[in-house]
Amino acid sequence: MTRTMSVGLGAAIVGAILMLVGVILEPRQALTSYLFAYATVLTIVLGALILVMLSYVSGAAWFTAFSDLALAIVGALPALAVLALPILIGVKKIYPWATIATLPVETRGVVERKEAWLNVPFFVVRALIYLAVWTIVGELVRRRWFDMERARAAESSDLRPRASGLSAGGLIVVGLALTFASFDWLMSLDPAWYSTVYGVYVFAGGFLAMLALVAVMAPRSIGPEQTSAIGKLLLTFSIFWAYIAFSQYLIIWIADVPSEVTWYLSRARGSWGVIAIVVAIGRFVIPFVLLLSRARKRNARALAAIGALLLAMHVLDVYWLVMPALHPAGVQPSWLDAAALLAVTGGAVAGAAWRQGRRPLAHVSTRSGEVAS
Repeated sequence: MTRTMSVGLGAAIVGAILMLVGVILEPRQALTSYLFAYATVLTIVLGALILVMLSYVSGAAWFTAFSDLALAIVGALPALAVLALPILIGVKKIYPWATIATLPVETRGVVERKEAWLNVPFFVVRALIYLAVWTIVGELVRRRWFDMERARAAESSDLRPRASGLSAGGLIVVGLALTFASFDWLMSLDPAWYSTVYGVYVFAGGFLAMLALVAVMAPRSIGPEQTSAIGKLLLTFSIFWAYIAFSQYLIIWIADVPSEVTWYLSRARGSWGVIAIVVAIGRFVIPFVLLLSRARKRNARALAAIGALLLAMHVLDVYWLVMPALHPAGVQPSWLDAAALLAVTGGAVAGAAWRQGRRPLAHVSTRSGEVAS
């Protein structure tokens, strides 16, 4: 058992014990906190899967420096499929639409019209489909990468065209599954509200957080050009995330439809509004200003610090998406939030470390030309 796996497993066990206590004492708080933690980790892991597939399709040579790290993160998907069970079991505690009788009269009619989609059996079936798609595609992508490494070592035929074809199809099905999962697992916490941009927002946040994790964990031995490639992507997706967030807000603000503005109203009041401002500054304004510098993008230490900030903002952003459904009056931090993060993150790390075995966590290419231009 590797040290990483031991630490992850220990954290998962401690977190799981605390969560069991929480389910007994405060079941709805515990399960909603678990959803927050699960969404935080899952979006990062899916971001890694999407990055690997994009590297296949685009032929990005710089990605070789980070391939083992990204593939190790993707290896957490089977563990995350198992870790989804508490959400599927606790649907009626987490989601208001699962117990229509408890909803306000004005909301009940809207939810009843969505009953063909928002019902527990179909919700569980869809969730199992999403998890199966992500896990199967992740395993195929990992296997194809390792086949390419063996073929390269043996100087046999080039497998990149087949990997590119697999990834092109994989990007479509993984993207669709992520979009609909964000509708089901996050957006339906406020069942009367909807936004067609919501899935893109969740993807943008998860992908940016995954790039931030790569910046934090990348070995310091990589060259400045490879570091710069990650810096450029961080800047690009920080802008993209801000664009999607602002576009969603602007469209809803211009339309000014009461049923559409309620979601923002509950997240703009009091302490929730403060968190929204903090996320906007920490996830866009500060990274944008810092990453305009070419020298800073090529500095691994500076990039790691920016990555750490972006990871913290990702946690805060997902918290802002999920928890107002439980505490609309304002932020009410709970020890169960930390316990859930410990359980899910620890389980994902242990699963990824076990899948990775004794492979190094980061491979640095020594082949010429495998850096960003």
